[in-house]
Amino acid sequence: MKKPKAPPTVLCINDLSGAGRCSLAVILPVLAVMGCQPVALPTLLLSTHTGGLGTPARLGCDEYGRAALRHYRELGLEIGCIYAGYLAGPAGLQLAGEAFSLWPTALKVLDPVMGDNGRYYTGMDGLTDGLRRLAGLADLVLPNLTEACFLTGRPYEEGVFTRESAREFARPLAGLCPSVVVTGLPMGKYVGCAGAGREEFVLKKPYAPQPCHGSGDLFAAVLIGGLLRGNALSAAADAAAEFVSTAITATPPDADPRLGLWFEPMLGRLAAPGTGR
Repeated sequence: MKKPKAPPTVLCINDLSGAGRCSLAVILPVLAVMGCQPVALPTLLLSTHTGGLGTPARLGCDEYGRAALRHYRELGLEIGCIYAGYLAGPAGLQLAGEAFSLWPTALKVLDPVMGDNGRYYTGMDGLTDGLRRLAGLADLVLPNLTEACFLTGRPYEEGVFTRESAREFARPLAGLCPSVVVTGLPMGKYVGCAGAGREEFVLKKPYAPQPCHGSGDLFAAVLIGGLLRGNALSAAADAAAEFVSTAITATPPDADPRLGLWFEPMLGRLAAPGTGR
């Protein structure tokens, strides 16, 4: 009997929020159901995410993160992908950089979490240069519109993108990293994402006016799962955008928007046909 192929192992460097669907609470189940073996490496423990739920309890994980990397290296753990998201501070940047160097052949994905709507998240305004350097070590970077502006130094301007202007906006980011997907581009009644670098494309889905906490984490996780299945970046991004759009529609309109999208009942849609996961 042929031995089953081991699932790809994804080292997930991100924060862990106890309440509110975001970061590792979203990333881990999505990657698992898509046939990956996620390994959680929290950069920060939070009682809730920071989007309107008051001041969360916080516990830093700097020392733990360094010790965990040493342990995984000693174990000879084969890491097929490193997905770095919310890095919390300079120690998080260093942690992600060390992981990139320890597993140089892994697919290295960076979600440069800094801000949204033209503003930095609290305490993240000093990380731009470090995230720009880390982007230079990555294979794929996934900024939103605000973060793309911060990374390139261009001013944030509100406005409506066309397909061509979205392409033009994304192209300079290819100078930082081989592949880039910029998310959250306003396109009238739609919201779009634009790919640049090794593959150029523009996708758009219906715009949802309500806040969607954790939607970026959901998009990135589904996209990474698709890439590790062998899909092209444009196909993986399209599937990820479609899944997020469907999750937005499936979330009851009277649900507390601070607690994120109700994606859990839809996880079965991400399982590979005939595999049970």
